[in-house]
Order: sequence, then C-alpha cells, then structure tokens
Amino acid sequence: MARSVPRRLPILLLLAACLVAIPFVREDLGPGRSSVPAALVAIVACDLVVAGVLTTRFLAFGSATRLGLACAYLFAGLLAAAHAIAVPGGLTTHGALGADPAPAWLWAAGHAVLPVALAGALWGGPPAMRRRLAAPTLHRGRTAVIALVLVAAVAAGIAAAVMAVGAHLPDATSGGELTTFGLLAGAVVLVADATALLIVARRGRRSELERRLLFVVTCAVAATALTLVASDRHSLGSYAAGALDLLGAGVVLATLLIGLERLGAFGSADERAGDADPLTGVLTRAAALVAAEHLHRTRGPGAPLGLALVDVDGLKRIGDRHGPLAADAVLLTVATRLREQLRDADVLGRAGEEGFLVLLPDTDADGVTLAIDRAVAAVRDEPVGTWAHDVRTTASGGIAMVGPDDDGIAVALAAADLALNQAKAHGRDQVVSPARGQVVPLRRAGVGPPQD
Repeated sequence: MARSVPRRLPILLLLAACLVAIPFVREDLGPGRSSVPAALVAIVACDLVVAGVLTTRFLAFGSATRLGLACAYLFAGLLAAAHAIAVPGGLTTHGALGADPAPAWLWAAGHAVLPVALAGALWGGPPAMRRRLAAPTLHRGRTAVIALVLVAAVAAGIAAAVMAVGAHLPDATSGGELTTFGLLAGAVVLVADATALLIVARRGRRSELERRLLFVVTCAVAATALTLVASDRHSLGSYAAGALDLLGAGVVLATLLIGLERLGAFGSADERAGDADPLTGVLTRAAALVAAEHLHRTRGPGAPLGLALVDVDGLKRIGDRHGPLAADAVLLTVATRLREQLRDADVLGRAGEEGFLVLLPDTDADGVTLAIDRAVAAVRDEPVGTWAHDVRTTASGGIAMVGPDDDGIAVALAAADLALNQAKAHGRDQVVSPARGQVVPLRRAGVGPPQD
C-alpha cells in the first residue's frame, strides 16, 4: 500500500487543485487570452506527436494497445485542430465560423471520445485480434496505414459535418450559462469520461504508460467538470480545462520519449550479443542475458527489476504427437502472446528449447506477477492453430526479483528456475511468485547467501 501512495500523489494533487480553483472558475481570463492560440497549437501538436511515436512503437513491436492508443490520439488531435480553427479567439480572431455553436460541439466530441478510446485501447479488443496485431508475421506497416487512414477519415468527417451544420446546432451556452442542450451534452461527456476513468483505473495498473493514462483520463474528467462549472469559454475555468488537456498530452509524450531513451540504452548491447531467434523473433538467450546484465548495472538505486522464466508445458509431447512443425507453431504463438503482455522496455528472449526469459525493469513483484499471469492465461484460453490441428497447451512460470549484488542476475535466474520447477511439480499451468509469499530457498540452487 505504501508504494501506491507516490503513484497516486499527482492525481490527488490535481484533484485538490481543481477543488481549490472552483470558486474562481467563472472569473474572466483578461490579458491571458493572448496565450490561447499557442495553447491550442500545443495541444494539437502533442496529440499528433504522441500518435506518431505510438505508431513507431507499433511498427517495431506490434500490440493492439499501441495501435489503439495511436488511433485515439490521432482522432483527438484532428478534432482539436478543427476546434482551434473554428473557435473565435483561437487561431484567428473571429474563428472560421464566427459565433457559430459548432466549436463547443467539436470540443464535446473530442472530450467524450478520447478517454473512452484510451480505455478501449487498454482492453485491446477480442483475444484473436490482440494476438494477430502482436504477431511478428503481421504486415504492421499496412495495418497501421489502414487503421490510421480510417480514423483520420472518421475524424475529418465528424469535423466537417459539425462545421457544415454548425449554424443549425443548438447553442451550448447562452448569456454565460449552460443551455438545456449544453447541460445534457456536458452530462453525457462527463459520464463517458468517468466510465473510462473507472476502466483505466481497473486495467492500467502495471506499466508506466498505463499508470500515466490514468492521470490523463483524470485530467480529462477534471477538464470537463471545470468547463461545465465555468460555462463561459472566456472564463478562467475554460482555460484551466485547456491547460489540463495540454498537461495530459504532455505527460504521455514525456513517458513515451523516456521509454524510447531506455530502449536505445540497451539496444546496442542486444545487437552486440547476437541476432534474434530465427523461429520466434525474440532475442536469443545470449542477447537476453546481455540485456539483463545491462539493465542490472544501469538501474537506479532501489529500482526493481523482475525476472521470469516461462516454459511451454508438454512441448515434447506435442512434437511427438503432432510433429515438429506443430511444436514450432506453439513456440511462436506463445512468444507472441508473451510479447503482447509486455511493455516496450521489457526484454523477451529464449531460455532453452521449451521456454522464455522475461525481464521487466522498474516493475515490482506484483507487477511482474500480473504480467506473467496474463501471459499464462492467454496461452491457456485459446488453442494454437497449426498446419493440421488446433493444439491446446498451457504454460508455467517462475518469478524472481533481481537483487542489488553483482551476481544478482545469476541468483535471480537460479531462483526463477526453482520457482518454475515448483510450478510444474504442483500441476503446471500456474505461476510461482514471491508476490504470493512463495519464496524459493536459494541454497538449493547452490547460489546466494548461506542459509541458517
């Protein structure tokens, strides 16, 4: 519980600041209006850059979540651009439509769709679609182009339709107060944002980006609430809502750029260690061990580093019964499902003929356990399609946390191997983890400190 307090602190501070600001949200911004065009451009730029970075991550690693997030931010960026063009005092003094109510409805559409789209991206869609988008054999470039073009077309169509019929849309505000239509639309947006917040809070617990998305959706909920209370778009509350939008996009962009920097830090080490495994596309064992040592040496003081070994249960039996091609198909599918549950900064490599080595930097035992549990469940839940048969299989996992000593990787590997053996001895299709109080005595592995 103590570890979760610092993670929640930014959200608590944000909510506290919004509560303090409520008495002042109807105040006129005054001279601060001159900063509005720059703020609108910054919001659009952040959204589109985030979409671009997420697209490059999808092209490199796959994942329905990455592609979904890229589509969500592209949609939000295009609607934000249309809003900036249309709203008076935005990019032009009078706006593209003058006093037309269209900008308010563009704003409502963007604030309703983005949080819901982020929650949907974390879900990732049906299992079959998630696995297809994570597969190394997928034509990712073509898939990304099709998805992004469709999203751009939908966003452009919505913006064009709203701007075309803007004069006939009901006013959202009148005399500085919300109209009935404005109040109804605001309530719908607020309910959609709050629902998305609950979904993200429930699903986005493991990776750094997922935790940042919780902050982003909280910003969206707070921005919607401030806008509804403020009513007038020239009030302090409306501009504070815009600042929250910019803050949310900036946080995601910073998180992605930091992740790219970490990837580059050990990417060269991977390249020196050898090529990827030709069957599964993940790192070879040698490459994964080099990356593990690099992560261990360069992590900050007290930063956790999780290690897991995952084996396919009964792979030899599958090969004997269905042939070696079926066994290869099972290994490839398990690698794909493992990769789907991991972040960009995580390392996935081979660990023997039947298993995989997983390294999760900046992740505590609970987070590692959650990721490996999901991967094992994904292997169990759906059969593997081979050239002749659908093969059902399971996987077992053993987890250990890497200690601070120089031989931390060797000790953790031995502990994870013993944990994996325990999982197999107790019926397979399970994960043995220190997060569940399942501590393996390292003395049995011949490594680690002496035991009393």
